[in-house]
Amino acid sequence: MKKKLLAALAALLCCVMLLTACASHGKTLIKAGGEKISVNVFQLYLSRMKGSLAQSGANVTSDSYWNGFISTDHTTVAQYYTAQVLEGLKHIAAAMILFEEYDLELPESTVNEIDAWIEEVIATDGEGSKTTLNSILAAYGANVTVLRDAAILEAKLALLKEHLYGAGGKLIQDTAIEEYYKSTYYRGYQMQLANYYYDHEKDADGIAVRYTDDEFKHVAYVSAATLEGLSESERAKYVTVARTGEYATKYGAKYGDNIVLYRDGSDEVVAYDKDNGVINYRYDSKGELIVKSYTEEEMQARKQRADQIAALCVGDEAKFLEYAKELSDNSDFNNTYAPNGMYFALGTYSADTAFGTFSSELAKLEVGGTCVLESDSGYYVLMRAELDTAAWKNEQNSRWFTTLRGLTLEYMLQQKTSLYLSRIEVDEELLGEVDITMVSSNVRY
Repeated sequence: MKKKLLAALAALLCCVMLLTACASHGKTLIKAGGEKISVNVFQLYLSRMKGSLAQSGANVTSDSYWNGFISTDHTTVAQYYTAQVLEGLKHIAAAMILFEEYDLELPESTVNEIDAWIEEVIATDGEGSKTTLNSILAAYGANVTVLRDAAILEAKLALLKEHLYGAGGKLIQDTAIEEYYKSTYYRGYQMQLANYYYDHEKDADGIAVRYTDDEFKHVAYVSAATLEGLSESERAKYVTVARTGEYATKYGAKYGDNIVLYRDGSDEVVAYDKDNGVINYRYDSKGELIVKSYTEEEMQARKQRADQIAALCVGDEAKFLEYAKELSDNSDFNNTYAPNGMYFALGTYSADTAFGTFSSELAKLEVGGTCVLESDSGYYVLMRAELDTAAWKNEQNSRWFTTLRGLTLEYMLQQKTSLYLSRIEVDEELLGEVDITMVSSNVRY
């Protein structure tokens, strides 16, 4: 405990020394034209990154997390994220050279807004005391002046973006967005075989029985109209058999005189009208749906089914979509939110979310490839599909592209600032004194 306390005090003392060594702005870490960016602005940015990692579930208070190796070249997690923040700050510095070359200047009104915001933060977080706010900001290697410096830097960056690309990136044409979309996004489908279900009447094959009526007296078979819309080879898989002998024994009296079956190889199941048929769900005494879990044996069978579907659907998008429609326990999601699939760019979603997992796994697949994922809620079968042209312009896909124009803008700016990186100067000795472990997690400033 004593060693940890001494280490914490040493880190805090280092922050204080860096902050006070060159008045209240801190020592200069990066020079870019006439712009100087202090080491304390860098620390503030590091604290923000740490806050983002904490929000995504990373154990940012653990030494073992930061000391862990993130790549085979012995780069630690701390080194990796420190370098990531530095790279981003370098591009901001390069943007400041552009800012000067375009003879841009922050409007006085913008500076006044920043100063008013600083005063508001002092009044609220600092309870009216700049000293109190400074004591809070010290954990992030900053003070009130550094907070203002960062705000000014970001305001200049925003003005440069507007100058280059128009308000909200309106000068970026569809052709540029399509180019970025085609080079960075990928598309995929999912279907779920859950480990739970809403209790309902099932047939001898474990499939939900569908009825034509709310009294659950007449089984709903796939309609003639549906069959007419199928190809001849697919329509041939549907057969009608008399409810006698083995079928009478297997399915019972409710199925009427005849049963419509669907046969695909060795598989044979009742062909229910899943679009129009009614499921006989079970409710508890409070009128709520009863949730049941599949047994371990049943889940083994569902895993085998998921593996089978994945193998059968490689390179066959139409077949995957048919299985998803027929068997997926979350087909409503596909119908409502992803009728044309899910669209991802790496890093769009946190790694600890379902979409983050889907994103990273789909990125590993070739177009037409499939895989099976195990989760707390059962099994997911994923398939990567070919990107469709201008999908981001389709209103049905809008939820997947809310940040696309902004991402395109950021990419274009980064391409431009990359040409100016050689013109910035970094104090390497000062840089060696700072890393992400020295600051606290920051989600506020």
